Amino acid sequence: MLLCELVLQVSLSLLVVQDEAVLGHTTIAFTAHQGRSISSFCTGRGDCYPTQGGKDTRVSLFQDMSLQLSPVQESDFVLWHCEQIRKEEFKKTYRLHRVFISTTPAVIVGDSLSLDCKVEPSSVEVDVSWIPPVQVNADCTRQETFSSKVSISAVTLCHSGTWTCKLQYLQRVTQENKTIFVIDLAPSPSDPIYTSVSPSSSVDIPCSLSSQMPLSLLNEIGLRGGNWSISPMAGGNSKSQSLLSLNLGEPLRWVPTPGANITVTGREFTGLDLSIRNLPVSEKIRGVYTCSLMFQTRTLTRKVKLEVLRISSSALGSPVTEGQNLNLTCTLGHANSPDLLVKWKCFSCPSESQSHPSLLSIPIVTMQHNGWVQCELWKNAQMLTSAELFLRVVKAPVDVWLYVAISSGVVVFILLMVIIVIYVRKYKQMLMYRRRKTRFCCCEDQQPKGFYRT
Repeated sequence: MLLCELVLQVSLSLLVVQDEAVLGHTTIAFTAHQGRSISSFCTGRGDCYPTQGGKDTRVSLFQDMSLQLSPVQESDFVLWHCEQIRKEEFKKTYRLHRVFISTTPAVIVGDSLSLDCKVEPSSVEVDVSWIPPVQVNADCTRQETFSSKVSISAVTLCHSGTWTCKLQYLQRVTQENKTIFVIDLAPSPSDPIYTSVSPSSSVDIPCSLSSQMPLSLLNEIGLRGGNWSISPMAGGNSKSQSLLSLNLGEPLRWVPTPGANITVTGREFTGLDLSIRNLPVSEKIRGVYTCSLMFQTRTLTRKVKLEVLRISSSALGSPVTEGQNLNLTCTLGHANSPDLLVKWKCFSCPSESQSHPSLLSIPIVTMQHNGWVQCELWKNAQMLTSAELFLRVVKAPVDVWLYVAISSGVVVFILLMVIIVIYVRKYKQMLMYRRRKTRFCCCEDQQPKGFYRT
């Protein structure tokens, strides 16, 4: 059987197949109306060998008698003739029809999307339809097919992916794929990010584009800028401040904002990652972080809440003297929500130490308390983060005790002297009183009207 087939590697193709019996040696030739030709020699057993390729390297004739055009050019939309040269000649004519696809490579989430796939007028009836992307997200409701025109008023991530324009004609099917990128930021973490203050600790604040795409598309659809900013927790008095701004040059790069209170390192975009990396942990980085990309039509934002756990001591960071009272507080800088649980770990702490969900109180510090104290933050049987504090306990110096003893002796001596002085004064006052006292007596021979001096 003889097979003449026209195959297109690029764009859409309309294929026509013609079968004819081959007897003896046969030469097959494809000829365009401008005079371009390519031929092949076939044996009686059906083996065919290309004999002429012409000067057009885009055109190839294979052993199975299929003609390939790659890539398709405007000059290819002409009549093509498949001709069998033998005693009984056979000739078949093919016409290459244009298929017009109107799409956009990328669209911002929430904007409108229009797709159009149409074929130039011909005598062949062609059924055109769009097949939407295959969805892996269970939240997306997939529509099986669309007509030749697709119009979506507000696109979502469910519309991102490969759209297929399908053409059915003469019991044949051909199709063309177009990838549509829906630009959006990936969802923020549903819960806050928890970290703790410790030496050389750092944290990443996540932000990224929702799907893989060439970064050059961002500029093509009107990227105007971007930034990272931080806002204080609820109840804070300070205002939001910018940390990073987007440099639109090549490559795209985050640049630190001058005068920011928090030190953030600038960096280039890597893939689709827009995150803040290796942010040093301290109490001042607590807050709500906002990642923004500004386009001509809308601004995309995501917010990430960062909580920092820390152990604070009533000793204000200095060594704790043996015998001192000590309070340790494990806090996020504000009242904990009811679903958060604080657990203390202090292997050297005596069992009689009183504890509170966020407070560890030690009435009398001893040398047993010297070492690490750990505070863990839990939620739903899962540890979120932990903080540590090294408790350094020192013995009271000898000179201090001596000073205390001398001071106590002096105080006791002064009190004794005061008591003695008071007693002596009281005694003298009593003697003086007795000397001034006048004595009277009653005579045996009474005289009228009263008493007389003896």
